[in-house]
Amino acid sequence: MHRDSRSVRVKVGADFSFFAVLGFLICTDKDGVSVMCLCACMLHELGHLVVMYSEHRPPESITFRGGGIHISGGSTSFLCTGAGVAVNIALFLLCGAIPWEVREVRLFGVVNLLIAAFNLLPVGTLDGKLMLDKAITAAVEPERAVHISSLAEKATLAFVLPAVVMLVFSGALNFSAVIFLIYVLSVEILEKI
Repeated sequence: MHRDSRSVRVKVGADFSFFAVLGFLICTDKDGVSVMCLCACMLHELGHLVVMYSEHRPPESITFRGGGIHISGGSTSFLCTGAGVAVNIALFLLCGAIPWEVREVRLFGVVNLLIAAFNLLPVGTLDGKLMLDKAITAAVEPERAVHISSLAEKATLAFVLPAVVMLVFSGALNFSAVIFLIYVLSVEILEKI
């Protein structure tokens, strides 16, 4: 039985960590990328919300946290889980396909690609982990699905963390991006404990 989406009040809130991380990024950001990241993240979550409401399974709450925007309740369908990433990929393709000469438009496209890639990581409560868990559970028995999912998460962390360190030392990523990435991954892992 579906809840009537017109009668549901969604609680919206923000943790102090959201403002702390946002303030830190804005203070250390020289190119305005933080604002682009916030816009891309909000559009990502809007993708989830559109599908939730179209499935008549709206969320119970939306919380802005230092590690991202968290939607509680609502639809958990595979389509809904992948909708945010689909929005980011569509925006990346749009920004890259149109012959824009504006640097900011291209940069916004890259930001969307990076957010899509990050959310596809099979770690914690990220979309990639939720989608992988749904796919594995549909293919194999539950105990084996949990084992495969855990291995995928550990392998991803074993690859991503050293790769980020190498990118910092090569100059491809700035230090504040690394702090943010480590913070977000830590939040995702600690939420499971």
